[in-house]
Amino acid sequence: MTPLERILAKAITEVVIRLDLSADGAITPAATMQVIEPVAVLLQELSEQARQALADLINQFAHQEPDPERHLTAWETPETLGLLI
Repeated sequence: MTPLERILAKAITEVVIRLDLSADGAITPAATMQVIEPVAVLLQELSEQARQALADLINQFAHQEPDPERHLTAWETPETLGLLI
């Protein structure tokens, strides 16, 4: 992956982590879905190979995450975004 693709993948991962781990009441589950759903729909336009490559990259970020809660959320991000079909 190019540096641009790595940064975009990391940014998407960070957004999912922040939304998922936001304090109760800070953002509703419905608001979270309003952010994540359009991203997941756009990612479906990628080829299966590209979706798998993105999922693999996100999993690399998860492995590098020292915080257990953030690690788990990052690990679940490919599924959250519908990359693993």
